[in-house]
Amino acid sequence: MDYGLVWMRRDYWESLCHRCATGPWQERSQEAKRNRAAHSEKNVHTIGSVSYATHSQKLRDELERAPTFCELFDRTDKRKGTDDYVSERDL
Repeated sequence: MDYGLVWMRRDYWESLCHRCATGPWQERSQEAKRNRAAHSEKNVHTIGSVSYATHSQKLRDELERAPTFCELFDRTDKRKGTDDYVSERDL
């Protein structure tokens, strides 16, 4: 890779890139992709491209106070328009 991160030493960056390109890491990556594809219902969250901080701020504006953890969790982990959690394992 021709570029690195400004906060990371170049030799560390190159070592990290090399490690990610090797067999064991690639095998784990492919296995994780297969697992996510096979169990897609367990990997869906409503948070999407909106950051957690943005959800928190929007909820703060709606409630006119700081949201509790449970309120924010419900906002990000329940299916839209229902009272069902996206994943039972989150509970």
